[in-house]
Amino acid sequence: MQDLNIVERVIALENVELLRGLSPDQLARVAAIARQEHAPPGKVLLTPEGPLEAMYVIMDGSVELLQDGVPLEVARQNEVVGSWALLDNAPLPVTARAVEDTTLLRIARDDFYELLSDNTEIVSAIFSTLVRRFRALLEQGSGS
Repeated sequence: MQDLNIVERVIALENVELLRGLSPDQLARVAAIARQEHAPPGKVLLTPEGPLEAMYVIMDGSVELLQDGVPLEVARQNEVVGSWALLDNAPLPVTARAVEDTTLLRIARDDFYELLSDNTEIVSAIFSTLVRRFRALLEQGSGS
């Protein structure tokens, strides 16, 4: 897959749940810090031992998530691996490994934090999304 332009990156990021509350202009700012990467089959993106340093948006291909060597699920095009990396650097108890040739957008946590420091409206939109998710979980738990 050839390098994506900024519009193609914005379109991909529109599908990321954590970023759904952002305007096209705000998504363009996030897209500007996203780096396209290629992962050949078997390349490990995340491990339980390593810190979470980035979130990956799958543009093409697939990534398998495993826990203690046991497959949990396979993430595919327009899905995200490691979204918690943008909020917390504690390792996740999973390994993420490319299943096939995979093209990804990598958003580094440090770059994301730098972007947030100058764009409080992006912070507000992300917090709104997180609060909606939390409320939905509470409602599911209460049987509502």
